Amino acid sequence: MAEFAVALLGGAGLTAPLGERTGVQVVATTVDDHLAVAARLGEEADLVVGMAAVPWPVLPDLHAEGSATLPAYAGVVSWYALPQLADALAQAVAPGAKLGAHVLVTAPDPGPDVEPQDLMFLREVAAAIEERVDLASRSIAWRGQTRTPTAVDALTSVVEAHGRHDIVECPVAPGTGADADLVATAEQLGARLTCVDLGRATQLDLLTAVVRTVAGHELDDPDEDGPGTGPDA
Repeated sequence: MAEFAVALLGGAGLTAPLGERTGVQVVATTVDDHLAVAARLGEEADLVVGMAAVPWPVLPDLHAEGSATLPAYAGVVSWYALPQLADALAQAVAPGAKLGAHVLVTAPDPGPDVEPQDLMFLREVAAAIEERVDLASRSIAWRGQTRTPTAVDALTSVVEAHGRHDIVECPVAPGTGADADLVATAEQLGARLTCVDLGRATQLDLLTAVVRTVAGHELDDPDEDGPGTGPDA
């Protein structure tokens, strides 16, 4: 395979282990310096994979600019459709789901200015989980205040309106951790809330799969199998 590199948005703590797993240079970037870093990496690499550490759509216009102005650049707008992500989330919620717990699939509130099509990922991830494991009931919600349903409102409705007191929260992004407001609300309502977090190791596994898939596709490597589907580019 020809040499490639990775410009990773929002992944300052992940660059070293991701570099070890992929065997290539991985550099953390911000919105302000992402394309400048990608341009510098492209001076020495045949391909620069630009992507975010979180799976939902991130800065499509920035990736489009990179693809239009940098010859070596391949931007990954999102990777939430990666089958390995749905597999891992389904496996994480399965024990609680088998006991009849309600599964609440969440993501951070992206704010009021995000385009509607960039919000569809949450519903699609929840559907992908349900395709892999039997769920007694499930819903989706946003951690925050500007997008509805908010996670707090959703949890309250599940308990008070539907009488479900066992809830498994399933954040889409690995490494998210429990939400303090949601935990406090569950305690007030007398509900049993469990947050399943895929963790750092799984996050690195998924990022590695994305990188190898994009590199295998862009560099046309016949020996690169990939995970079976490519992320949105």
